Amino acid sequence: MWTQFMDMHSGGGQKLDWGYIYIEAPQDEAELIFQNRFGRNPNRVTCTCCGEDYSISEDRTLARSTAYERNCDWDDKKERYIEKQESGKMDIRSKCDTPDLDEWGLYQTLQEYKKKESVLFIHKKDIKPKEREGELEEEGYVWK
Repeated sequence: MWTQFMDMHSGGGQKLDWGYIYIEAPQDEAELIFQNRFGRNPNRVTCTCCGEDYSISEDRTLARSTAYERNCDWDDKKERYIEKQESGKMDIRSKCDTPDLDEWGLYQTLQEYKKKESVLFIHKKDIKPKEREGELEEEGYVWK
C-alpha cells in the first residue's frame, strides 16, 4: 500500500522541498510517519480560505498511486490507468528538451517519475520504527 501526499500550496506556498511525497504504508500509518519525519501534521489547514495543506490518497501500488501525475491514459472499459501516453496528447519528447515533462502533459514511466527532484519516495524498508509511534497532533485551523 502506498499513500500519496500532494502539497496543495495552501497559504501561498509549498510546505516542504517536494510537491509530492509517497510513503509505502496505509494512509493512517503514513500520516503518522509523515508527521514524525517532517514535524508537521499532513492534515493541517494553514489557511482557511485555501483549505488543507495536503491532498492525501492511497493505492495498492506505486504505479497506480502515481499514474495521474505521470499522465497515464485512462481506460474507460477497464476503469483504470494504463501505461501509455494520455489520449489526445502528442508525445513531443524528441522535439523538445525540457527537464519537467509533466508540465507538457507527457506520459512518464515510473522510472522517469522517480528521478524528479520535486518527488520523494519513502519505502517501507527506510521507515524507522520510531516514526511509526505516537499520535497525530492537532495543528493549524481546526473546526469543531
